[in-house]
Amino acid sequence: MAVLDLIIKLDAELRIKAVQRVGENPALFEDNICTSLIDQQIDHVLGASLKDHGIVELSNKFFRYQCVTEPDGRVLYLSSDGVLLDFYKQIFGHMAEGVQIYDRNGNFLFANSASEALEGYNSLDYMGKHLLDIYDVNEEYSTVLTILRTKKPVANRCDRFKMKNGTTLTTINSGYPLIIDNNLYGAVVFESDLSVLKRLKNRTFNLEAYIGNTEPVGQSAMYTFDDIVHEAESMQDIIHFAKKVSLTDSAILIVGATGTGKELVAQSIHSFSARRYKPFIDVNCSAVPGNLFESMFFGTEKGAFTGSVSKAGLFEMANGGTIFLDEVNSISPEIQAKLLRVLQEKRFQRIGGSRYIQCDVRIISAANENLAALMQQQKIRMDFYYRISTIKIDLPALKDRDQDIILLARNFLQELCAQYNREQLTIAAEVLNAFQQYEWPGNVRELHHVIEYAFNRAADDVSTITLDCLPDYLRPLERVTCSKHQGERTKLMAVGDTGSFDERVERFEYSLIRQTLDENSGNITQTAKVLGMSRQSLQYRMKKCGFCEE
Repeated sequence: MAVLDLIIKLDAELRIKAVQRVGENPALFEDNICTSLIDQQIDHVLGASLKDHGIVELSNKFFRYQCVTEPDGRVLYLSSDGVLLDFYKQIFGHMAEGVQIYDRNGNFLFANSASEALEGYNSLDYMGKHLLDIYDVNEEYSTVLTILRTKKPVANRCDRFKMKNGTTLTTINSGYPLIIDNNLYGAVVFESDLSVLKRLKNRTFNLEAYIGNTEPVGQSAMYTFDDIVHEAESMQDIIHFAKKVSLTDSAILIVGATGTGKELVAQSIHSFSARRYKPFIDVNCSAVPGNLFESMFFGTEKGAFTGSVSKAGLFEMANGGTIFLDEVNSISPEIQAKLLRVLQEKRFQRIGGSRYIQCDVRIISAANENLAALMQQQKIRMDFYYRISTIKIDLPALKDRDQDIILLARNFLQELCAQYNREQLTIAAEVLNAFQQYEWPGNVRELHHVIEYAFNRAADDVSTITLDCLPDYLRPLERVTCSKHQGERTKLMAVGDTGSFDERVERFEYSLIRQTLDENSGNITQTAKVLGMSRQSLQYRMKKCGFCEE
C-alpha cells in the first residue's frame, strides 16, 4: 500500500473529471469503480461539503484526502494510510504501557498519553529534542541509545534515571529497532512502572480466567447462562431477555417458587454483565436478624456500640459489583426504608460514622411470593417495590416446563457420574414416565435431590436407574407406572381401548384416584400421601377429573 493511493481532479464546478490510481494495491479499486466516479459532483461523493482536508469512503474503504486548488479546478490526493495513522494514534492512546518513538539520531518523535502520564510531561515540549537533553541518563545504559547503536531489541530492562526537572523514575523498558528495507530509521520503546505492571497483570489474569472458565481470585465460581439446562421456549425467552438487561445497571426482581433457580439466573446476569469481575454478594434476607441488618449492610465504626470495631458492610464489599437479595419479601418495612435511601442516593454511612461513603452497586432481588399481594398487606413498601423491580423476571415452575424434566434429570445424573468417577448411568423409561407424572412442588431443586438419592441408592454393578431407586414418596407413581406389567394391578389400567391419549390418561387418572380414595376410606390427606403429592395437587386433580360434581 502506498502513501498516496488516488488522485481525483475536479473542474471549476467541482465535478470529477479524472481519477488516477497511484497505489500499487489492486484490491483497493476496480477500473469500473474509478470510471463510475467521472462527472459526479464531489459533494455527493463525499457525502458532505468539500473541505481543505477530510475523510471520504469509497467502495467501502476509508481515505484521508487533501484538497489543493489549481488554476483550472482542484485536485484531491487520497491516502488510505492517512486514516490508518489516525487509527494507530487512537490505539496508542488506549494502551496501558507508555510508548515513545525516536529517530535514528535519538531525537524525540512521538509519545502516547500513557507515557505522558507516567513521566508527567507534555510531548509537544519534547518534540525534536535529543534524548540526552530530556533525561539525565548514562548513554551506555539508555535503552533507546543501545537499540540505535546495536540495531537489536532490548527486552525487560530496568532503567532508573533522572528527568531534567529532577524527578527520578524507575521503569521496566522493552525497545525495538525500526527498520525499513534493511535501513535503521529509529527506535520504539515500551515503558511500564509498577502501577502499569499491576494493571497488565490483572488484565492477563482475567483473560486466563476467561479462557479457563474460572473466576479471578476472591470470586467464587459463578453460574453463567450456559449452565441453565433447558429446552422449553419459555426459558429461552427468559434467558434472551435476561442477557439484554444484563448489559444495563437496572434493578432486577426475579420472582419464582422455591427451587426454580432464582439465584442461578441472578449469578448468570452478573456473569454476563460488565461487572463480572467485581464482587457478587448474595444475602439470604430471611436468615439475617433484624437487629443486625444495618450493621451487616452498612458496616460499623469503632465505638458505635459496646464491642464494635471498624468493619466494612456489604455495600462497601460489593462496590462495583452486585448484591443479590434473596427472599427480599422477608425484609421488614423499617429496613426497606433504610435500604431504599441507599438505593436512591447511592451513598450511606456506617453505623456510628459521620462521613458518607459512595457506592456503585447493582441490586438483584428475588422473591418466592407475590409482592403485589404483600403490598396490599403493607408488608412491602410501594416505593421499595418499584425501586427494586425496574426489571421483573418471572421464572416458571418445573411443571410448566415439562419438556425440561427429562433433560434436567439426565444432566444431573451425568454430573454425578462425572463427579464420582462412575461409569455413566442411564434412566429407565418407567422412571422417566414417573417423573413426567409427578407435579414437582419443589421444582428443579427437588428433581436434583431425587436424582442424587437415586444415584446413591443404585447398586455399584448396575448401569440403569430403576424404579426401586426412587424415594419412598414416589413409590405410588412407581406402582402406577409398573401396573402395566404387573397382574395384581392391571385393573388400574382398565381405561378402555377408545379415545385419544389425553382421554385415556384422564380415565386412568380418575380410576387411580377413585381406587386409592376407596382404599383410604375417602381420606383426602392420606390419599395424597399415598399418591406422593400434596393435598392441594390431589384436590386440583380431583376437580379436574370431575369428583366435585359427584
